[in-house]
Amino acid sequence: MKKFFWLAVIILLLLTFSDHELLRPYRDQLYGLILDNAPSSGKMSDEQALRQIKKQLNELAANWGEGQQQQLAKAAETKQSVLTFHQRYCVNRDFNPILFGEPLRQSCSIISSHMEALTSP
Repeated sequence: MKKFFWLAVIILLLLTFSDHELLRPYRDQLYGLILDNAPSSGKMSDEQALRQIKKQLNELAANWGEGQQQQLAKAAETKQSVLTFHQRYCVNRDFNPILFGEPLRQSCSIISSHMEALTSP
């Protein structure tokens, strides 16, 4: 019982001081991890899918040029922009002068993996 009490005290102290600049990055990582992995009624929601797409596209484009990163950031802003990007460049195969070839294929595969969550009612 004593151990549980001390654990509760430590958790409450961490929550109290979690806005401190030393703890903030770790808190944000933990919150992001919880939001990404916490199931909401068994299916991934639109917001979770959009967060996952943004995260995966940012990781993918980390070594690409600034124009490509901006293009992907703009495409992943909202659910509608993701669906529009997917329809134009992944389904219709329109030419994208900034993203083409392998970067476009990888981006399309990331978006396609989350399409079920984005299009479900």
